[in-house]
Amino acid sequence: MNALLEKLDPREFRMLLLGAGLVITALAVTVTLLPGVKSYRAVAQQVSVLEEAKDNAPNLEQHLQERHAQIEDLKFRLHGDISNLPFKQIESYVIGRLQKISWRNQVELVSVKPQDGQQVRIFRETLFNIELIGEYQDIYRWLWDAKNELGFVVVKEYSMSRRDTIDDHPRLLAEVSLASYRADES
Repeated sequence: MNALLEKLDPREFRMLLLGAGLVITALAVTVTLLPGVKSYRAVAQQVSVLEEAKDNAPNLEQHLQERHAQIEDLKFRLHGDISNLPFKQIESYVIGRLQKISWRNQVELVSVKPQDGQQVRIFRETLFNIELIGEYQDIYRWLWDAKNELGFVVVKEYSMSRRDTIDDHPRLLAEVSLASYRADES
């Protein structure tokens, strides 16, 4: 190697040293500074994302409140206000609510017969076979109120027949089968 270096002109030797120095400098910059620049860019991007999230925080809070309200609405539609009642108390609760709805709508609640229904996936079905006597508009309001107040019932069967021969405001017998669903706890 010494022989090779002695053959080189001093100018060529300086150029070789300068080239080697540039390569070493470029390698040092690449190894030490490039990861720092990449890290800086990543942090700058994260800061911009966080600033954007901060600017949208009121919208995010409003969005979360809307989602919470939707979840509560779905929970009411699925369980009504019986979600915290033990399963054995559901029947008496529903019968009591149906009686209040009947009084309010001038409908006579003739009978309510609860019975177990089918297992529908993870839900346990409870059927309420109900007989009502009243005028058509009153029975219609009764059904509407039952749907809105109980929230968790489905009308499975429905039939009406006349109870008298009065033409102006006939009394009707309505037979309604309501189904209530609750997640099976077994």
